[in-house]
Amino acid sequence: MPAFETTLWSVIRSARAGGPDAATSLVTRYREPVRRWIKGRGFSDADSEDLAQEVFVRVFADNILAKADPARGRFRSLLLAVARNVVLHHREHEGAQKRGAGKVVPLDVDVASRDRDADFDREWVATLIQAALDRLAKDHPTYFAALKLALFDQKPHKEIAAELKRTEDQVRNDVSRGRAKLIDLLHDEIRSYSSSGDEFQEEVRYLSQFFG
Repeated sequence: MPAFETTLWSVIRSARAGGPDAATSLVTRYREPVRRWIKGRGFSDADSEDLAQEVFVRVFADNILAKADPARGRFRSLLLAVARNVVLHHREHEGAQKRGAGKVVPLDVDVASRDRDADFDREWVATLIQAALDRLAKDHPTYFAALKLALFDQKPHKEIAAELKRTEDQVRNDVSRGRAKLIDLLHDEIRSYSSSGDEFQEEVRYLSQFFG
């Protein structure tokens, strides 16, 4: 039993029971990092979309969710194992077609896998950051506006103050508080899928290398 209840594993249990909203939530959360990871393996945009869809078809059709267990490994690692197998199957199938054969590679997923893949985790971090930024924009639009102009547009505080019609001191406070709030929101995102306090701390330490 996990040390604390998390959003992700609640959603997985609901999806495993056939809940359509939960299944949609899982796909929405994980599809983009999966698609980008596949594209990074040298596939076209169209093939990346098709293969990402195949990953989730496998997850649900092959009852992969029944094997998901927080005590046996991260769900992200399980999803990575499925994605690797789908890519391998696709390449083996293409090779077999060229040879005139019909060899099919069975899906072989290690449910206890704790493998990490830097490319996949980098895409995952990008998804976490976007989710945190979306929440910041909704809940603290003033902080978001200043932080966006300072961090992403690289504008000086004086210019930001003029654009947002705020004083430079206000902008400095907005940027500082926006950074702190963004970190809190990122931690919330990580906590939502961590299975224990220890896993949360480990995940924060590991993923911090990908935060720009």
